[in-house]
Amino acid sequence: MMTKANSCENYVGPRAIFDQNFIPPKILHRQKEEYSLLSVMNDALVDNFGINILYQGVEGIGKKVIVNKVLNDLHNKDYSNSQVYKIKVDCKDVKLEGLLISLLSEINRVYDFKMDFQQVLNSNLKELWNLFKLACHKINYNLIISFNNVEHLNPEIFQKFLHFGKEKNMIFLSTINKVLKPTNYDLFSCFDLKIRLNYFSYTQLCEILHQRIALAYIVSLETDLVEFITDLIFEHYVPVPGKGIDILRELYLLLNSNRDYKDYGLYEIIQNQFDPLQISDEYSLITYISEEDLLSIIFLDNLSNFFLKNTRYYINLQELKELYQLSCESLEYELSIEEFESLINMFQNVGILSISKKIVFENNRYFIIIPPKQLKAIVDAIFTKI
Repeated sequence: MMTKANSCENYVGPRAIFDQNFIPPKILHRQKEEYSLLSVMNDALVDNFGINILYQGVEGIGKKVIVNKVLNDLHNKDYSNSQVYKIKVDCKDVKLEGLLISLLSEINRVYDFKMDFQQVLNSNLKELWNLFKLACHKINYNLIISFNNVEHLNPEIFQKFLHFGKEKNMIFLSTINKVLKPTNYDLFSCFDLKIRLNYFSYTQLCEILHQRIALAYIVSLETDLVEFITDLIFEHYVPVPGKGIDILRELYLLLNSNRDYKDYGLYEIIQNQFDPLQISDEYSLITYISEEDLLSIIFLDNLSNFFLKNTRYYINLQELKELYQLSCESLEYELSIEEFESLINMFQNVGILSISKKIVFENNRYFIIIPPKQLKAIVDAIFTKI
C-alpha cells in the first residue's frame, strides 16, 4: 500500500489537511479563477473603488482557498501609499451580534482604536451596527472584508453590509455554499461580480488529492487508493476536493505509520464518510440477491473473496470474466457471454458494482464494489437460507 517515504520538497505536515485555512504552494486547476480575482481586486484597490464579489459553489469546492491565496498576495502591497488590510469572518453558527463583535475586534486589532470592549459586549444590535460604521469611517486604509458562509446571514441584513461597503469604497469578498438564483434579485444585484466555481474532472481531483497527500503524509500512498477515494466521491457525492480531504484526515493516523493495514478495514473507514442512504442498503440487497439463481450467489461469493484475499480496490473486466468462469465450473454450468454481461449489468443496477472513471487501456474497464466484508456477510446470510 505504501512503499517509500515522501520526498516532496514542499512537505508541511498534517497542517496541509487539518488546517481549514491552509493554502497549497500552488492551487491546481484554478489558475484562471485565481488570476481573474487578483486582477479585479488589484484594479479596485488602485482606483480606490468599492466592489462586492461573490464566490458561489458547493461546500468543499475550493472557494476559500482561492480567496485566501488572493488575499495573501494582496496583503503586503502598497496602493497609493496606503497599505491593504484584510479582515476575515465566518458567518456560520454565529448571530448577527456576534458577527459585529468579531468585526469590531478585528478592526480594533488592526487599527488599535482602543475600544472599551466591556461596553461593546454590553451593546445592543443597533449600537453595535453604529459602532461598526463609525470604526469604518475612521479608517484611512484599503480595507477588505471577507465573509465566509454568507448563506447563514439574513439576506436583508447582509444587503446592509454590501450597501455600506460600496459607500465607503471597501471591498467585500463573500463565499456562499450554494448558487444564488436570479430570482433572489435583491441580494443578487448587490454584487458587482458573481463567480461560480465548476466541478473538477476525475483526473483533476486525483491530482489535487495527490498534492495534499504529498504535503501532509510522510509516506507515499498507492495510486490505486487515491483513485479509489476519487471514484467513491464521484459515485456517492459531488466531485470536490473538500470531501477527499475529509477522508484523508480520517485515514491520517492509520496510513501515516508503519503498520500493516490489511485488517484495518479501509473500505469501511472510507465508506463511512458518505451518507449511508446513498450506499446500497444491506437488507434490500439480501432480499434482492436471495431471489437470484445459485450462479449469481456463487459469483458474488467469489467476488467478495477476490477482494478480501488480495486487499484490492479494483477488479478489471478480464478478472470478472475469470471469476464468472470459475463460478460456472464449480456448478458445471456452460459459459455464456450473454449471461455474464447480464450479471454484470444486474450487479451495477443494484449497486454492488460500479464502473470506475480510471483511464482504461484496450477497453479493459475497472470496477469498484461495495465493502467486501459487507458483500461477504450478505452472501453468507443467503447461504444459510439455501
